[in-house]
Amino acid sequence: MKAAASISLFSLRLLLSFRELFLILGPIVVLLLSLGIVFAQEKVRIAPSSPGLSAWPVHLAAREGFFAQEGLSAEVIVMRTNTGIAALVTGSIDFTTAGGSAMRAAANGAPIKMVLNINKKADLWILAQKNIQRVEDLRGKIIGVGGNWGTQFYQVLEALKPSRVDKDVQLVSTGDVANGYLSLQQGNMPAVALTPPYNVLAKRQGFRDLVRTGDVISVAPTTGLVSTKEKIEHEPQKLRRAIRAVLKAVEFAKRRKAEMIEFIGRQYKMEREVSGAVYDALMDTLNPTLWLTDQEVQVELDRIAEQSKIKFAGKPSDVADFSLTKQVAQEWGK
Repeated sequence: MKAAASISLFSLRLLLSFRELFLILGPIVVLLLSLGIVFAQEKVRIAPSSPGLSAWPVHLAAREGFFAQEGLSAEVIVMRTNTGIAALVTGSIDFTTAGGSAMRAAANGAPIKMVLNINKKADLWILAQKNIQRVEDLRGKIIGVGGNWGTQFYQVLEALKPSRVDKDVQLVSTGDVANGYLSLQQGNMPAVALTPPYNVLAKRQGFRDLVRTGDVISVAPTTGLVSTKEKIEHEPQKLRRAIRAVLKAVEFAKRRKAEMIEFIGRQYKMEREVSGAVYDALMDTLNPTLWLTDQEVQVELDRIAEQSKIKFAGKPSDVADFSLTKQVAQEWGK
């Protein structure tokens, strides 16, 4: 009888211990589940093409933990455009953000597609030394451009066409926009093409803001999430989670302006006033839907065919597939 009583008492104490543990840990588990945080996270590798803010939703999603909420451990690796596209095709990364150049590669047969579009409007500004007053003064001069004869090169030439100086300038690669900004500061380049935040910083330092490509070019899907056809077919859930994280970042930026401005300031060590101007530039070029219509994709395909002198018989669906983004947006009621 004593042994049975001892066992019953032990069982009761053990039960109480489990109950106390549940009371302590239960709310924590519920909180983590409500936030969408899971313990076994899957790695996702994303390659922006520059350290600038063109792919800002990716940087923000990583910083604010939106990828983690989707069960993803995000590794954001800055790669030059061509390197990023090659890494994507070989399976070394899951996404490149070099949307325009990736579309060019897809038009030339690369097995990749854009699945989400961040900037529908061209997000490139041409800034020059203080002694250059007008666009026409660029005739015969060098303009530094990020990348290596990718989307930004073609955008600069297209933006200069109305002034008829596109055939009278020499474009050289600066590697990326950060190097371009440094070259302008050091006086090594008469003019450079810059994306935010560098265009805002250069303008505040007195450099001439000559051309805003978004005022000349209608549709320009320069930045987005681009993945492979294989991943779209075989890993749609992983892609959906990454897309959802980016959508969360975009909503965060739109609804919490003050915190987004603070994020920009921290990221680039800028004063609040400058960060505010950068924020306005980012919101101005943001694609509100994060996807493009077939007609908009076709505009880009026609531009690619004209600029590269190739005959492209493909369809918009050959280079872009926004179905996953549309699904995620619909789930969110967007």
